[in-house]
Amino acid sequence: MTVRHKILLLTLVPTLVCLLLIGFLVQHQTRSLFEQQSVVFHQTLKAIREAELKNYIQLARSSIAHIYENPQLTTTQKHTQAKEILTNLAYSSDGYFYAYAEDGTNLVHPKQPYRIGKNWLSLTDSEGKQIIQELIAKAQNGGGYTEYLWEQPSSGEIEKKLGYSEMLSDWDWMFGTGLYMDDIEKQVNEINTVFDKQIRATSFIIILISAAAVAAVFGFGQLFQLNERRQTDSKLQQLNKRVINSQDDERRRVSRELHDGISQRLVAIKYSLEEAYSRISESPSNSHQLIKNCENHIDDTIAEIRRISHDLHPSVLDDLGLMAAVQGLSEQFEQRTGISVHLEKMPFRNLLPTDAKTALYRIVQEALTNIEKHAMATKVSIQFEFKKGWFRLSINDNGRGFNTSTTDKGDSGLGLRNMSERMGYYKGTFEVMSSPTGTNVTAAIPQSTISIENQAKSIQS
Repeated sequence: MTVRHKILLLTLVPTLVCLLLIGFLVQHQTRSLFEQQSVVFHQTLKAIREAELKNYIQLARSSIAHIYENPQLTTTQKHTQAKEILTNLAYSSDGYFYAYAEDGTNLVHPKQPYRIGKNWLSLTDSEGKQIIQELIAKAQNGGGYTEYLWEQPSSGEIEKKLGYSEMLSDWDWMFGTGLYMDDIEKQVNEINTVFDKQIRATSFIIILISAAAVAAVFGFGQLFQLNERRQTDSKLQQLNKRVINSQDDERRRVSRELHDGISQRLVAIKYSLEEAYSRISESPSNSHQLIKNCENHIDDTIAEIRRISHDLHPSVLDDLGLMAAVQGLSEQFEQRTGISVHLEKMPFRNLLPTDAKTALYRIVQEALTNIEKHAMATKVSIQFEFKKGWFRLSINDNGRGFNTSTTDKGDSGLGLRNMSERMGYYKGTFEVMSSPTGTNVTAAIPQSTISIENQAKSIQS
């Protein structure tokens, strides 16, 4: 897997995770809210039923009030007439009234007459609830509601029922009525079904949005990679062109040095040897002088070869370090140009890796070459320092300066670009500031490039 693919994966995965997390939280919060609303809806319907039951009981009490309060009737007459009214008093297909004595004996039950006259105090539903005992207890406490399971007359099925009971205290009767809760459960289930469909639809939309977002991120990532690749290829082509141009320039320079220096000296040595050979029999003393001249030419040629070799890669850079190499370069520059050079060295040695030292050495070499060709300066200052985690090189001259906006043209512009690219390779910085009173070139390499091992050795020494 390439670095670009890893970066793209690191972008897509958090995006997808965030979208899925958001979708999960939205669903969770929506479901939680609906469950709360469902509970409220159920409680509201139940409260309506409770009020409705209490109204039915009040109507039943009113229907037998003229009997219950009639002093002219005997207790037996009152009971008989009240049972008849409660038996015939009904509402809807499943609405009826029932009555029990305090001992649990059934007195009225129009839907299940087989219960009349029998004691049902210990009657329980399928969940173990003692129905009659609880109804009587609620009635004795001033009236109350009881939920239990009971056979529904219209369907013959066991359903949840909400009952309300009160006492006829003068007769020691508990009478009551009840409403089945199946319609409430049905309405709640219908709402749950609708909500589940909405949840699924919302989940599908979230998945579509997530897929679209991932596809968009992936598409933009691919476009960005394509654009970056094109820019990188373009820069690489430019860099390759510069490298080839630099190599050609260096080859031309070496060829020029060999032709104008080494070649001419070797030709001079050849002529001197030929002349000495032709005169050796006639005038030995003159031949001796010619041979001496050949020796001098050979010494000069050796020195010239050393100079060219030093320009290609100074051995002192490997043997004695950056400071010694720059000092030698400065001394040669002074001798060749007559321009005064002040070098401020660091008290450390081998602080940088070899390739970084070579890069800084080439920057000094290129800067001095530019000063010699263009600056018309009389003084040059070269300073090395290690400060705030940066190894910094500064080169200042008091020359005539130049317009930095036009450095992309010509040899000087190519040299400055080469310097900048050398520092860019080490994640460093390169700055050029110029004015009519002089030019300052600053190159810096961060501490992360510096060898920790070499740094420790340098500090210990």
